Amino acid sequence: ELVARLQAQLIDLTPKVAVLVGADLAGVTEESQVTPAVHVVYQGYRVLESRSDGRAARMEQTWLVTTAVRNVRHLRTGAAARVDAGLIALRVAQALMGFKPASADKPLRLADAPSAGFSGGYQYTPLAFLAELTLQP
Repeated sequence: ELVARLQAQLIDLTPKVAVLVGADLAGVTEESQVTPAVHVVYQGYRVLESRSDGRAARMEQTWLVTTAVRNVRHLRTGAAARVDAGLIALRVAQALMGFKPASADKPLRLADAPSAGFSGGYQYTPLAFLAELTLQP
């Protein structure tokens, strides 16, 4: 649901932004990765509440959505890459903040994310989102 939402909301960006999942990234080296891209990666869950009979539970999933761009202009400072990544990250935030996937109980919430990173012209800007849902047989 997150991938479909991002594909629809980022479709007008130029150059085209690829929306990738963990399986798309397996074995990919930095130099061979597709950019610009948004990586949607499941980061795990935590149980918020569990019924005493074990037949239902509320859980919170964490999804990391990382913008990956490459721009070698201003390579020493990374300024150009940060601008490019920031523009896409803003669009990601606008697309997902408050978005309610059909499988979730509530709209997505922005959460703390790891620090951004820069490496030889590649800028990585992560955003984290929490999705709350109920599990029952």
